[in-house]
Amino acid sequence: MKNILFIVVDSVTNDTLFNCSNSKQKAPFLNSLREKSITGDKMYSQAPYTEAALMSLLGSLDTLDYGGYMEKFKNKRTVIDEFNKNGYNTFFSTYYPSIYPSYMHYGAKELNYIETFHFSHLWSYRFEYYANLYLNKSTSPEENSMLEEMLGDNLKAWIELLKLLSEKGPKTELINECIDSSGIENTISQIQAELDKFNANKSEYLMQLFSDGEDHVLFKLPSYDYTDKINNDEFREYIIKNYYDTFQRIYSTQKKLCLKNTRFPWGKLIRNLNNPKCVKGLLAAYKNLVLDKDIFDRVNQNFDLFKAQRSFRTVADLSLDWIERNKNSDTPWMAYIHVDDAHYPENFFTYDTTDKEVVETEFEKINNYLSKLPKDYCGTISADLALLYCDSVIEYIFSSLEKNNLLDNTSVVITADHGFSYYFNPIREKYVISSYKENYNVPFLVYDKNIQHKEIAGFLATKDIPATLLDLAGLEVPSYFKGQSLLDFEGRDYSTLEYMGGGCPDLKRRPVILGVRDDNYEVITEILHDTIEIKEVYDMNKDPFEHHNLSKKKNLNITKQLDIIKNRYYEIMREADTVIE
Repeated sequence: MKNILFIVVDSVTNDTLFNCSNSKQKAPFLNSLREKSITGDKMYSQAPYTEAALMSLLGSLDTLDYGGYMEKFKNKRTVIDEFNKNGYNTFFSTYYPSIYPSYMHYGAKELNYIETFHFSHLWSYRFEYYANLYLNKSTSPEENSMLEEMLGDNLKAWIELLKLLSEKGPKTELINECIDSSGIENTISQIQAELDKFNANKSEYLMQLFSDGEDHVLFKLPSYDYTDKINNDEFREYIIKNYYDTFQRIYSTQKKLCLKNTRFPWGKLIRNLNNPKCVKGLLAAYKNLVLDKDIFDRVNQNFDLFKAQRSFRTVADLSLDWIERNKNSDTPWMAYIHVDDAHYPENFFTYDTTDKEVVETEFEKINNYLSKLPKDYCGTISADLALLYCDSVIEYIFSSLEKNNLLDNTSVVITADHGFSYYFNPIREKYVISSYKENYNVPFLVYDKNIQHKEIAGFLATKDIPATLLDLAGLEVPSYFKGQSLLDFEGRDYSTLEYMGGGCPDLKRRPVILGVRDDNYEVITEILHDTIEIKEVYDMNKDPFEHHNLSKKKNLNITKQLDIIKNRYYEIMREADTVIE
């Protein structure tokens, strides 16, 4: 059976990676690999942020199937679990416990933590929403049970992680030497005491938590965040001294080219003068494009803490070490790498190493890229450099696999969980929670030495990735997977969008966002209690960049799209309490 390497680079838009005039400069390896892979320009995520997008990407589901992503993958299965069932060694290199830790990615036999526990995640994404509902006794018994299970799961996961950190074991090797762990045993005791209180009277504990809010004791406990990823002040000064001028060059080049080449959407601003939020959003986006306000934070005294996690290169080395340990086993392996170096805020060099040769090579590529920027450049240079960095690390991974004679029996799938909002080309009035193409249209490459290059013309969905991974391994695709294997699939005639907006994904009380995109129209709706409101309509032939919302225009020929949306909505509502047996 084939080994499988699954690489997800968080927040990448297909057109930025493959269809810009300088795409081959910002991602030379991936553009070359594309010519040897199964690929296409019309793969879409159903959601614009990771929590929702992973339901399709890992579970081969539509995002809101079986109650959606409120409880993550509880009562659902993932492609990682399918590889486990078929006897594979499975590895997830970038795990962090959040919201519902036991059901975040479900299935990996081995995992490495990349971030510490933050109780604020559970509060921000779930409990803050439910606080007043619970205090006013407006939650159902089922919701009360869910909240109790979720809190218990978080407290247990918190204790488990802190114990691992106190032991400085292999599961936390990316974190161990980068935090101040003093007092950790006392913190474990405090959390255990809170867990004991909770177990003694769960409803009373929740009542107190929701009454106290962020004044509750759980918010006052240390989270043991990264304090130093380099542990070498001399090397830190070396980076600042040798490469500050490069950051200055990025800043000034961004400002110069964008002032010259980027067209501000005056028409949209004028049409929305009675909408202050839209006007403010457009002006803020233009300012953020021209002035990369945090560029120098990437090279200050704390540049290694600019991002909460570890660099792609460091994660790659950890993953390659695991692959090396498993390469001679009779058991095939499946490794899942998910990194956010291209996510906002973008990172574009290995900021957590003391290897001068690695950093010098990376900055040589950065300066070379800056020297070759076209005079008519539009976009965000730091985002391009993040893609250049990710491209270089993926090339490094391939070179390592080739060197160890592993590529002959390893299939590789590379994609993104969702698109990227902050490229600022075109200028938008809102980001992330929006329907614009760049938030959903993701790149993908399916590579195997025995597979011929193919470009799929039809619409695809990230739910097709899990079926493809299993097919590459020669494994049976389970009947409950909704996606199709890209090895022999030519696509659909439309793609769908579905999620719950920002915040808590409560299907009972909040509107469902559903949309359809085909070659003629994109139609976006919000549906609450069976009432459909058409929010956005774009003519894909006349307005491919979605500048002119036609939702108020009468006599549009969008009956087909609305029928798809209505049917999907009623399916979601019927399935809300269903689980996979």
